[in-house]
Amino acid sequence: MPGDQGNAVIGNMQEEAKLQPKKQEENAEIDSFSPRKLVSLIFYIDKLPLYQKEKPFFLNFPVSAPGQRQSNVSHSRHEVTFTDVRGHEDLFSLDTTGFQYIHFQTSLRYENFASPATIEGVFLAEVEAFLTANLGADHVLAWDYQVRRRDPTLPTNHRGRPGKAQPFRSVHCDESARAAMRRLGHFYPDLAETYRGCRVQILNFWKPLVGPVQDAPLALCDYRTVAPGDRVPTDIVFPDYLGETYNFWANPQHRWYYMEGQLATEALIFKCFDTEAFKNDSIAQFSPHVSFLYPNRDPDNTFFRESIEVRTYVFYKE
Repeated sequence: MPGDQGNAVIGNMQEEAKLQPKKQEENAEIDSFSPRKLVSLIFYIDKLPLYQKEKPFFLNFPVSAPGQRQSNVSHSRHEVTFTDVRGHEDLFSLDTTGFQYIHFQTSLRYENFASPATIEGVFLAEVEAFLTANLGADHVLAWDYQVRRRDPTLPTNHRGRPGKAQPFRSVHCDESARAAMRRLGHFYPDLAETYRGCRVQILNFWKPLVGPVQDAPLALCDYRTVAPGDRVPTDIVFPDYLGETYNFWANPQHRWYYMEGQLATEALIFKCFDTEAFKNDSIAQFSPHVSFLYPNRDPDNTFFRESIEVRTYVFYKE
């Protein structure tokens, strides 16, 4: 049973704390600008007594056994403020806040994103080439992607169904530090050996398929406002693999950002993992992220959000 691990959350967080870089003071320059702000509700994991004896988990496969739980993760709504980055994009970067916005032009048309073969044969290669050129990386591997088209008939904070993934309204980071390197060694042992001792990142590349986005925009949390104890390691159990993500406890110090009216040519890159963060405490390790309901949405003139997210390993030669 994945949750039956005594003092699981406490033990995991103590181990992770050894890897947690020190925090910088929040960038005063970011605090100084006063752009558009929105207030909306998102979900954080609950502080349940259960997690003193069971590690949070989610079974990523159908459950049919009597009494078997799909998950023991419980979330509750929290009201937070989201600050618009538009016009101030240069204040945000991968190594400081954990995310940055960039201009990106794909060769594909909107209708091409309905074809997995076209995405895998063309778009993933475009993302790999773009990141390699713009980050100075030695090699980029796009190893997973997800197209999301919001379905308003599904319940709030619903993960979606196979082939119908939804924007996710619970604060999370896709990979824990342990899982990032374990996944690399498990699925790509040759790359793990080739880049042993080198800088390795997991970066997510996200863009709208159509814009401007005024429905379920993606928001990022400034890494420097996340305390070490905010992270909650959570098992993601597959039939043949054990992954681990981070959920997060709510913290009023978290600072959240989004881009108002994000266009299809305005992409977002954000961190899930970076080995360099454990050598240099001025470098962001990850950026928690979440989608939120846009409070000013015009139901008559706004389309439901459609987006693509690509998960990549980025390798550097030292």
